[in-house]
Amino acid sequence: MNPPGNRSSKPDWKGLSAQAGDVLGPEFWQDIASIIPLTGPRVDMYETPQELVVVAEVPGLSSPENIQLSFRDQSLLIRGMLVRPYQVSDEQMRLSERYFGTFERAIRLPGRALTDQMRAQYHNGLLIIRIPLAPEGGEKVIPIQFT
Repeated sequence: MNPPGNRSSKPDWKGLSAQAGDVLGPEFWQDIASIIPLTGPRVDMYETPQELVVVAEVPGLSSPENIQLSFRDQSLLIRGMLVRPYQVSDEQMRLSERYFGTFERAIRLPGRALTDQMRAQYHNGLLIIRIPLAPEGGEKVIPIQFT
């Protein structure tokens, strides 16, 4: 957890998750997931000095028509459809933690992201998006046209 009055640090969600599980029991997160289900793929995002990498879990895609990437208002948009690979009714499901159906995720990108140079690949159920970053504190020179 963060010290009181320290608003600049990020919350320790992993620590909070572990504490909640310890106090409320091992089924706590399963119960929460049934109340507030995940409505899209799980996403990790990390930054290296050269690029921002977004990794989305999208298992079972068989064609590019099932997923779309776009960029709008400084956000990366991931849209798609995850199809359940087995045919069962909702009544037959005893535990359902995985998400299936249409989804849209908007991921805010830093201003340094060079979105015109981003590239993506799909491999083993993971969509990996690589976005080059402009140098830290980089300055863009804007040409002035004299008439």
